[in-house]
Amino acid sequence: MTRLPLALGSADLALSQDHNQKPKKNLIIDTDLFSDVDDAGALLLASTSPHINLLGVLINKPSTYSVLAASAIVSYYKKAIPIGVFRHPTSDGTVIPLPNSSFLDVVYWHLGEFASKIAFRFGSPSSPDYVKCEGPSIPWGQAEDAWSAVSLYRKLLSGADDSSVTIASIGFLDNLSLLLDSGPDSFSPLTGRQLILRKVAELVVMGGRYPEGKSWNFFGSDPDIPHRNGGNGLGLGPRGTANVINHWPTPQRDGWKGRVVYVGDEVGGNVLTGAGLVREGPKGDPVGRAYGYYAYGEARPSWDPVAVLYAMDGLGELFKYDEEYGYGRNWVDERDGSNRWVWDEETKNQFVLALKADDETVASEIDHLFLEGARSAANHRQTT
Repeated sequence: MTRLPLALGSADLALSQDHNQKPKKNLIIDTDLFSDVDDAGALLLASTSPHINLLGVLINKPSTYSVLAASAIVSYYKKAIPIGVFRHPTSDGTVIPLPNSSFLDVVYWHLGEFASKIAFRFGSPSSPDYVKCEGPSIPWGQAEDAWSAVSLYRKLLSGADDSSVTIASIGFLDNLSLLLDSGPDSFSPLTGRQLILRKVAELVVMGGRYPEGKSWNFFGSDPDIPHRNGGNGLGLGPRGTANVINHWPTPQRDGWKGRVVYVGDEVGGNVLTGAGLVREGPKGDPVGRAYGYYAYGEARPSWDPVAVLYAMDGLGELFKYDEEYGYGRNWVDERDGSNRWVWDEETKNQFVLALKADDETVASEIDHLFLEGARSAANHRQTT
């Protein structure tokens, strides 16, 4: 198979840079890292791409282990990156502590838990795998020190150049809903909507079914919805999703110059990756360990790596916009999170992503980037 010429290595780990290349893309990842390991794979891609300036990671699945695992993973590949987490708004302003529950597969009774293991092994100074040098931005036992997601969003956006930020949402949309509704603060006199208008160039949303259907990412954070690990959702649920999808700035209404790209559940489900990283990657790599803990060396669907790879590199040779969904927009029912594509000839900045290459070619490229990033990190750590 001919290798596609995409990302070549880790930005932080490269010894030299070509000063003539275009500026790095500013990227924020908003993830529900907890119950599926493909979020970890997505963080590996973003952390080791030479073309990406990873501004921060937002957690939309409130969990101690989600925060700590994300911090440990990103810190292994890069300098410490700020981590924010969804905090459910309360009427009296109190902060609800993050739950300490861990994932338990009560559906298939096969998938393993990985977040707490990665959080401890790579985030605790007592572990031989601890991320040395600067250490993780949030060490083991200090998850409550994570930023409020809305505050971190506002800080990162206010400090970025205009129309320079891509946001990849690979989970629930609760953080984005709170950002959209946020008011001025110490970081910016602008509202959340105004910050998005000025700073965000593209929103990539992994979720939804097209032309219509019901997707876990669009309803799974509902407190009334039981999760497969025995708990319930801890977020805004369909109401938060509908707020983002139905009320995100548009060119017609707000003059926004950016675009929204939806990566439906259908796109990455047959793109199976991760087995090569477990089999051939460095033994001390945290994402390789995560895939081993979760799937015992089996390849897994790549919903989130596909979305993040598009967010990083654009269409390239792997992706295309689905021509079946021309002028139109997504719409979400706030009652149950179901979505449908609505024909709208005035909306020309919303797209549904499809694969241009076949599943195996896309999987091969993602596996190649997994291995390349992990090996580059391991080599760098051996020389420092």
